[in-house]
Amino acid sequence: MAAEFYNRTRRSKSIPISLLRRGRLHDIPLYYLLRASDLAREGFENSGSYRFADHIYRNSASGTNAFGRWLDARLLALPAVRSFRSRFLAARDELARFLVARSGAALNVLSVPCGIPRELVEGAVAARRQGADLGRVVFHGLDLDPDLLQKAAAFAHENRLVDFETHLGDALAARNYPCNTDFVTSTGLAEFLDDGQLTILYQAVFAALRPGGLFVTSGMQRRRISEYLLKLAEITVHYRDAASLQALASQAGFCDVAVRHDALGIQCIVLARKATR
Repeated sequence: MAAEFYNRTRRSKSIPISLLRRGRLHDIPLYYLLRASDLAREGFENSGSYRFADHIYRNSASGTNAFGRWLDARLLALPAVRSFRSRFLAARDELARFLVARSGAALNVLSVPCGIPRELVEGAVAARRQGADLGRVVFHGLDLDPDLLQKAAAFAHENRLVDFETHLGDALAARNYPCNTDFVTSTGLAEFLDDGQLTILYQAVFAALRPGGLFVTSGMQRRRISEYLLKLAEITVHYRDAASLQALASQAGFCDVAVRHDALGIQCIVLARKATR
């Protein structure tokens, strides 16, 4: 069975031809204009890829020329894109708090799907700055793309996350998870899953966590401008509000579920804890 990359939602071979067939002639010049931006071009060519997400997380403008870099900076400054980045910041900061609170303990920390595990690297850096002892922490990355896992491992080692283990497999299959994890972060996948698939993901995380373990994840609410740009790139996402995310996490078995909105009110940040007994 072929692996299913849930974020690869684009179906047409050519976005301009698809726009022409749908009578959206006014969008064709915009499409070619936006391609000067590295962020927009990656979105057009590879749907919601790890490169697309990490470009936003890095928050560093780039493009094919001076105009492309200027345009990229403007896109990165859009409220919807800044909100997109906020889920990475939330995962990073929650991990840092967790590591500081459990300083010196033997812990397993997992990112799923890990992409480029920037939240693990930056969370560890922030925890060390606050004096946390991470000598007994093992970091894990689970992803369906073997080539990406090699890049993730290289990125981790280049950034002092030397105790980093990779796991190849589908995030919706519980057998692929390392056992006895203490902290799991998963951002950027929920938007590409329907409710049934998201419940399976939540259940897999729940099963992998030790009692008292913490799960940090996110969801996205609908906003007109962001939805327009996503549709232009043929990126299909599922929108959910805080109540829906809380209900799904509770159904998966989590006893303590808190959901908050980011400062822009687009991303929902979910903190779900497994009961201690």
